[in-house]
Amino acid sequence: MQQQYAIISNIHSQFGYPPFWKRANHFESLCKTILEQQVSLASARSSYEKLNQFCETITPIRLSTLTEVEYRNCGVTKQKARYLTLLAERVLQQPDFFNSLIKMDNESAKEMLMSLKGIGHWTANVYILIALNRMDIYPDFDVALINSIAYEIFDGKKIDNDTAKNYIAQFSPYKSIACLYFYHAYTVRRKVMFIP
Repeated sequence: MQQQYAIISNIHSQFGYPPFWKRANHFESLCKTILEQQVSLASARSSYEKLNQFCETITPIRLSTLTEVEYRNCGVTKQKARYLTLLAERVLQQPDFFNSLIKMDNESAKEMLMSLKGIGHWTANVYILIALNRMDIYPDFDVALINSIAYEIFDGKKIDNDTAKNYIAQFSPYKSIACLYFYHAYTVRRKVMFIP
């Protein structure tokens, strides 16, 4: 226990408190998280801003009517356009979708999110972490997080998701806090800006 606290304390002494990355629990936030899949934060932010400007307001009704060409003109791939359209249609059919998530435990919320096409472990866990602000979350397959843990703990040696996940497990029931510190170390070292 003392060792794990010492690790966080060391990161804190170098980088200070991590920012409070918070998104509202609503449609637009989940759209942002989908756009962030497997691309740089800068690329995702650019697509989001173009989409937001084109739509004026990102709503389920608006996104459900966009064509593939309109999505592409906003920098959104065909695949992600499909995911966003299906999400929009689901929320129109189930208006209490996001309120329902609040009432669920982590696993149930994850299952509900992953019932949507295009939402896997990473997207679901990141959303639960920063939109529902749950305290015991590890975002599987997050490259930035895995690289940060590798750098801070494993002397920069390449590690896989299972190794990172098993390492973070020791911080339960506060895995989220540990992850936020490792994210913070990564963003400062790499000079990357995350805008919720």
